[in-house]
Amino acid sequence: MTPGLIDAHTHVEASMVTLPQYGQAVVPHGVTSVVHDPHEVANVLGEEGVRDFSADAARTPLKARLTVPSSVPATGLQDAGGVVDADAVDNLLGMDRAVALGEVMDLRGVLDGDREVHAKIEAARDRGVTVDGHVPGVVDSSLAELARYLDTDHESVTPEEARAKADAGFRVYLREGSTSKNLAALVGVVEEVDTRRLSLCTDDRNVVDILEAGGINVAVRRAMELGVDPVTAVRMATLNTAEAYGLPFGRIEPGAPADLVLLSDLESWSVEHVVVDGVVDPTAGESPPSESAVATGTVEFDPVSPADLALPYDGSGPVTVRVVSAVGSFRTERLTASVPVETLPETDGVLVGDTEQDVLPMAVIERHGGSGTVGRGFVHNLGLDRGAIGTTVAHDAHNCIVAGVSHDAMARVANHLRDVDGGLAVYDPETDEFTTLALPVAGLISDAPPRETARSFEAVREAAAGVGLSVPGGVLELTYLALEVIPTVRLTNNGLVDVEAGEYRDVVV
Repeated sequence: MTPGLIDAHTHVEASMVTLPQYGQAVVPHGVTSVVHDPHEVANVLGEEGVRDFSADAARTPLKARLTVPSSVPATGLQDAGGVVDADAVDNLLGMDRAVALGEVMDLRGVLDGDREVHAKIEAARDRGVTVDGHVPGVVDSSLAELARYLDTDHESVTPEEARAKADAGFRVYLREGSTSKNLAALVGVVEEVDTRRLSLCTDDRNVVDILEAGGINVAVRRAMELGVDPVTAVRMATLNTAEAYGLPFGRIEPGAPADLVLLSDLESWSVEHVVVDGVVDPTAGESPPSESAVATGTVEFDPVSPADLALPYDGSGPVTVRVVSAVGSFRTERLTASVPVETLPETDGVLVGDTEQDVLPMAVIERHGGSGTVGRGFVHNLGLDRGAIGTTVAHDAHNCIVAGVSHDAMARVANHLRDVDGGLAVYDPETDEFTTLALPVAGLISDAPPRETARSFEAVREAAAGVGLSVPGGVLELTYLALEVIPTVRLTNNGLVDVEAGEYRDVVV
């Protein structure tokens, strides 16, 4: 018998299913709680979206505990649909399920004393709750200053980084999700730091993975496979996390809620029964309804033409351009390349891609009914040889990203996503057909049964591979190409961003 497992940090929306559906999938695997940051929904719908998403938690035995989104929008370099300011943060921290301030991503604001950022942190401190951090790649002396204000971090990718953060005073979360799998690289720190300061988290789990294998239980089993003592592995997904957020569960002791996992074998995590608040196997029986309190109808932009997505250029080619080079694990590198100039209808000349160099045009369309701006640029390493792909899941602002071999194919995908109210889509000119996962709830979440959502997701992944997509991470890699808080360069709806400098750069060198 062990305590019910707790995922220390995740974004349930990344599964593309509703909170009740998520609970139905993970509870049978021994996951009885998640500490989740709904900043995806918040970036689309603001404070109201957070409240609506949290309201869905009442329809699942999964104990979903909320960390209030702190970075909405993540920066001023991109236009999101919602804003969660310091007053909204203070209001949301008063919700019953709120246990922390969500990951603070504006590290520059923390270090420079930005008034709005620190007002959110102070609101959390005034209520005596944890402040989650987001500190990718930071190992220098600024860690000590950041540790004055931030309590946790889940972004380490090397043992050196994790040790530095532990030494600075952070609670360090070892991440093993669908997309970022860092546990194997980081497991050595279990022998080098106080394990009571370590927790396990997923950050995200896609719909296929939660249906096949569950949630944080996968990280627990993987830790044991990597040689972590089973008791230590379980403690990193139960008591340690419970203490990080002041949760009454995550332990077996008199007076604690009866959240338990009964196993036939510990090291293989073979679950026989799950108990939540004394109820045995609470998710057995009918699946929860697919409906959500979160709004639909959030994909709002005018139909686009190929010329709308192309970068104009008055002159002859080739032209040297700055390119977003996708290198996997949602990281990008700086790259320049020479691209040709062609003429499209209603244009004097535009820059186009070069498939031989694997340099393709990319565009980010503001999709929240606001500015309507379109960022135009280029991406490397997707591998497409025909057609186009697109998504309205585009961390963190969740605008509409399209990339493809031609601007015509890109426009087709963008307009198709507009018509279906959001999702992931692939257009193949050989068949003149779309393969689509519709995500009408905030443009992020399906309203279909999870098995149907999983089938559609797999179909999109297969279709994307069919038109040549070969980047590590597949279609999900596309969803991070506009995330202007992770190095090094990103394309937003307002243009190309140098992340380290926090400034726009011209695409043309």
